[in-house]
Parts: sequence; structure tokens; C-alpha cells
Amino acid sequence: MDNNNSNIDNEQIRSLTYELELMRERYGKLVDVHGQLQLQNSILEERIPSLVETYSNEKNQLEQDLIDAKQKIIHLQDTIDDVKIENQRYKDDCNLAVRLLQRHPNEFISTTTLEHIQEQSKTNR
Repeated sequence: MDNNNSNIDNEQIRSLTYELELMRERYGKLVDVHGQLQLQNSILEERIPSLVETYSNEKNQLEQDLIDAKQKIIHLQDTIDDVKIENQRYKDDCNLAVRLLQRHPNEFISTTTLEHIQEQSKTNR
């Protein structure tokens, strides 16, 4: 019986020793992977501040470009409004000039110009 118990004990010891070796291998692999992950994590953490700064600068530049574009649009809209007002003034002036010429043509055309136009119309007939 001692021999039987001894065989069972030896087999259990071998089995436990084998499991212990497997656990040590797994632990070693986990330690290696953990070290690699720590290295990659460290590299990524070092890149974060520069990425944040880059994107922050880009965001600030885009915001400034947007502000500049809005100001330019406002300026151009003001220019358009000014041109519309000026255009209406010219239109009103032209309409006034036409009405005045239609009502009193002799007051606005010099007699020499009128005689010249009449002579040209006679020669063209």
C-alpha cells in the first residue's frame, strides 16, 4: 500500500510540477506581454501632448479663419448695400434727367448742337 500511495504521490507531484511549469511559462509570457504593452503605452502617452497641441493649433487656426471669413462677408454685404444705394441714386438721377429733357428739351440742348443734329438729319435723308 505504501508503494501504491508512493506512486500516486509521485504522479501527483509530477502533475503538479508540470502544472507549475506551465504556470511559470504563462506567467513569463504575461510578464513579457505586459512589458511590451507598457512600452507601447509609454510611447503613445509621449505622443499625446504633441497631438493635442497640433490639433489645438489647427482648431485655433480654423476658428480664426472662420472669424476672418465672417468679417469679410459682413464687409462685402456692406459694400453690396452701398452699391445698391448708389445704383438707386443713379437710376433716380437718370429718370429725372429723362423727364426734364422730355418736358423742356430746348433748355438742355445748346442751339448749336440742335442745329448740327438737324443738319445731319437733313443730309442723311
